[in-house]
Formats: sequence, C-alpha cells, structure tokens
Amino acid sequence: MSDVRIRPYETMKLSIIICTFNRSTELEELFEDLMQQIRWLRSSESKDIELVIVDNNSIDNTNEVIYKLIENTELSVKYLTHDSFGLSHCRNLAIEKATGDLLAFIHDDITLDEDWLKEAYKIALQCQDQEIGVYGGRTVPTWQSTLPSWVNIEGRNAIRQEVFRGHSHGDEEALYPFTSDFGYAEYPTSTNFLIRREVFENCGNFRTDLGPSAAGGMTLYDDVEFFEYLSCLKIPMLYMPQLMVFHSVKESRLTLKATRRWYFKYGRAQYWTAFTDRMKRDPNPLLAIETKYRKLVPQSMINKFNGIPMYLYLKIATMSVVWFLHLLTFNSKRRNYLSYRISEALGEIDAAGLVDEMRSSRKFSFRDKLVQKGLLKP
Repeated sequence: MSDVRIRPYETMKLSIIICTFNRSTELEELFEDLMQQIRWLRSSESKDIELVIVDNNSIDNTNEVIYKLIENTELSVKYLTHDSFGLSHCRNLAIEKATGDLLAFIHDDITLDEDWLKEAYKIALQCQDQEIGVYGGRTVPTWQSTLPSWVNIEGRNAIRQEVFRGHSHGDEEALYPFTSDFGYAEYPTSTNFLIRREVFENCGNFRTDLGPSAAGGMTLYDDVEFFEYLSCLKIPMLYMPQLMVFHSVKESRLTLKATRRWYFKYGRAQYWTAFTDRMKRDPNPLLAIETKYRKLVPQSMINKFNGIPMYLYLKIATMSVVWFLHLLTFNSKRRNYLSYRISEALGEIDAAGLVDEMRSSRKFSFRDKLVQKGLLKP
C-alpha cells in the first residue's frame, strides 16, 4: 500500500471512490466525464470534493492515466495502491483514507449521467440532516451489440438485472426494499451507491472473502452481503434514480454460458455467505428452497449425503425434470430461465460442500461449546 500523492484539505463533504484494475482506457473516459462535471461546479464546491483512487496492481498504463489526471486538476486526489487482490480490500482501504461525510462508490467502467456529480454533491450537503444511511443510484445497461434473441429482460422469466450490472427501477425515489415495474429491488447495487462515512465507522466494512478477485473464490455478493447486514441493523436505504450511470455490456457477456455462470456464482456465494454470517445467525435448514415451498419438503431431506443436504439433490432433480419437459414446448424463454436456476442450484451444492469441509476441519473447542450453551460471550 502506498500513498502516491495527496493534496490535503482537512475535511470533505464528498469522497468519490474508484477502485480499478487493468482498465486504463475506461478509467480515462470516466475521468473525462468527472472533470467535465467538476468544471460546472463553483470553486468553493469543488474544494468540498476529493477523489480517492485505489489501483489493485494493474499492469497496464493505469498509473500513467492517474498521474495525468493529478497534473491536470486542482481537485484533491488520493492515489493509493493495494497489494492484496480483491475489490473489497481496495474499498476498505479507500474507506480508511477518505475524509468525506458521504462516500460515493462507482465502478471504473461506467459512464456518468451529466447530472451525476451535481446530484451526489447535493446529497452530501444534506445527508447529515437525514436519517438515510445508504443511497442507491440507478445503473442503466447499454449494449455494445444487438441483443441476442434469447436475452429476456422482461416478464416472469426475465434474467436478473444484476447479470448485466443493471439497477434501474423507474423514476421515483423509494425506500428499499420495494417492487417496481422492472422487478424487485431488495438492495442497492455496487456499481453506483453512496454511504455516509459514519455507517462504516459504526458498522464495519466489506467482507474481503467476497467480491471480484476475492481470495476465497466467491466473486459475487460482497455488496448484497453488506447491504443485507445493514438492513438487519435497520439502516435506511433509499433508491435515488437521479444518481444515474450507464454500464456498457460487453458482447462476451451476452452468451447463455456467461449467464448461467453468473447464476452459478450467485448461488454459490449466497449459500456460503448464509453459513459464514458476520452476525453469527443460524440459516434456515431449507435455505435454498423458496419460503412458500418449504412446507412441501419432508424434514428427512435436511439430512446430508456426502456432506450435502439431500433437499439440494431433490431441488436439482425436480428442476431438471421440469426443464426436460419444456424441451417438448416452444417456450424457449422458460427453458432458458430454468437452466439459469439449475446453474444457481449447482452453485448452492458446490458451496454446501465447502461449508461441510470447513465445519469438519474445524478443531473442537471447549470455548466454542460454552459459547453455544450461552455460558460465555462470543
């Protein structure tokens, strides 16, 4: 870790945090967007804003792009590097170094709406007078090529918006969770969100075993886990559609294979996170079954075979039969959707194996036993 250059201002209203890895071209375009919007602000306003950049060991010309930015702006810039791979590591470092009352996290490969900075700064000025802890921005996917016919983004069998980094739920502000015409919005998304710094000071940071390039291999769910944790702590979260960014979806992501892979990773990370909960809560024994169907599952299915709960095998078998029956129909959208859910279930099975391995390799501890009985505090 190294602070390359810092232009000091004592305290800030807004810290814009960008973590990056080998995306120098996209990063330069993002900087151009940001600097254009900085020019629209008054000098007194721009002095309330700092930019915190964390480079996660890029091997392209990312450092040149950042140095160019520093030389051509009067904005306070903190340029940091982090040797441990993983987005959560970089975000946690940025949180430690940021001084803003409000921390704005954006991905390094997005395009800003022309009013994004104005809206973020407006929130920063008002956030101390509001009870909101997290502001979820709107992320609109843009397509680099024509959408393939199999891509279904509407209706009952729609692909989740998150697959393409989308988070667009209309033009009205709303407290999470809520349902819009575009689906269920449970939490904000990591592409574009704002958090008051005191939330981190009082509640902690992101889990480093989750998220892109995480050492544990759980490449998703870092944001969902953190927002779910804040939700349990009753931290209010607000959807802010005027905080809009655009995310370009590469052609390589527009394949059935890539979509199924995303669902596999999501199911894997979701199951793992439930059994490694930071609040030490015990997950429901039928975690991977939708609540409305749990009464239909025999209690004996909770038992394990080769370390895997038997109901997971039942889930895979049932969904595979339904998928096979749909081969006889012309409803390709439903078939594809079932294949995504099967991939998700396979991810859950993979995670269940990891959970069993983790628990079976853990050494017996009398202290853990006393904690379980409530005779000692954790």
